[in-house]
Amino acid sequence: MSEPAAEVPSDGEPRTSSVAAAVESLRRSVLLCELMPGQQIRQDEMAATLGVSRVPLREALRVLAGEGLLIHRPHQGYFVAKLSAEQFQQIVFLLDYLETELIRTARWPTTEELQQLCDLNAQVLHASEASDLATAADLNRRLHFMVFRLSPQEFLLGEAERFWQLAQPYRLLHVASSDMTRSAHQHNELIDALAAHDRGLCLRISSDHRRSTTAVAIGMIDSAGASRHRPVAGL
Repeated sequence: MSEPAAEVPSDGEPRTSSVAAAVESLRRSVLLCELMPGQQIRQDEMAATLGVSRVPLREALRVLAGEGLLIHRPHQGYFVAKLSAEQFQQIVFLLDYLETELIRTARWPTTEELQQLCDLNAQVLHASEASDLATAADLNRRLHFMVFRLSPQEFLLGEAERFWQLAQPYRLLHVASSDMTRSAHQHNELIDALAAHDRGLCLRISSDHRRSTTAVAIGMIDSAGASRHRPVAGL
């Protein structure tokens, strides 16, 4: 049986595919800081940029507002969500718990999986050295979640993915301003601990890695307030 056709509104534009494409394009623009935190979405301009009508664009904006990447202000429109240092620390606090539990309950990776982690880490460093920050941030995320997916805790994994997404614009700023050689070294230490089946070492390295990256991200959010807010955990 053939699948039902996508809804076609009066302007002839396939609604379902247009909304999905608009959601993906907007999400990518936010996560890669092409649309900066606090920036207003000009709907006429954005619809023209994405090549869609206002109707699927508004639906896409509602989807991203539901994800927390955008906020809607009555009589003003949609804006890219902007986190304060305090809000960011709340996300970090939750991620500290979630990531710790995911690593605590993870199975040990196979030899093939360990090699895949090593390959990803090498790609992270290569992209960073080439100043391809978007690729470096994406590969960094893939590496971390390859480790997290070793855990059977699917609900915790889903929540970790949600909070990582909310923090992603600031994570990209961290990649742009940090020593990725040090980060890659920490990744290698974690991979070695996984290979050695040393749970305690895995947890310690992961915690140290998060703490070392949080200070940079918080400084990028609110440099004036960085001295007043000590990071509880990190990314």
